[in-house]
Amino acid sequence: MKCYLLFIVSILFLFSCGSDDIPEPVEPKPNYFPATTGSKWVYRNANGDEWSRIITESNNTHDNKYHTFTNNPPITDTDNDFLIPTSFRVTQTQLLLDIRNKINRYIQIELPKSVQDDFTGLDIDVATESISYPELVYLHIPLSTNLQWEVLDVEVQGDLILQNLTLLHFPFETIIKINAEVIEQSQVETPAGTFEDTYHIEYQINTTHKIFTEEDSSIQKKSIWFTPHVGIVKIEDKNGISELVEYTLK
Repeated sequence: MKCYLLFIVSILFLFSCGSDDIPEPVEPKPNYFPATTGSKWVYRNANGDEWSRIITESNNTHDNKYHTFTNNPPITDTDNDFLIPTSFRVTQTQLLLDIRNKINRYIQIELPKSVQDDFTGLDIDVATESISYPELVYLHIPLSTNLQWEVLDVEVQGDLILQNLTLLHFPFETIIKINAEVIEQSQVETPAGTFEDTYHIEYQINTTHKIFTEEDSSIQKKSIWFTPHVGIVKIEDKNGISELVEYTLK
């Protein structure tokens, strides 16, 4: 009886599974950017100095899960490079950086520097209006040749206050715009190895300060070479070229 029942069940199963009902195999999504705690990248600059980044923790900030880079040597307060990854998160389509602390530090440091010659010997404080900072779109996923996107567009307004006197203040406006373009896809050789299908991405950083009736603008460029599944393998900026020496992906 048991054998007969098993036979009947088998026949019903075969008839119920028509060719149209067979599910197609699902290919797992690739790990486009490694974001596992403990992953480490070591770079060497043109002077032979080495520095590293390691993912040290993950936490929930502003209802999003962010991963934190620890840089060695540490990033100083005077380093206002918005494109240095420190806190980031990865979605299906983007690699995003949380840069609110960097923008705050930039405003507090760069603005007083820009007017210190006009107010020699005076204490200068910066008060800003409340603003919701957008995330910086570091990468678009997937990358492709000639892809262009807006990385950041933020405007900060406030006042420069002299000698802590609210009556002695001057309004300012700072505009930061960054755009990116994938220049090419090619093979890149570094001390860490040869990487195929590497994307050369060029960033253009436009910064404008408006204080009193004067306007001061600057343009900088930075390039990174990014290899999917590995990360950043080469960097070129105002400090020269840095290349990947070794890396460990957890």
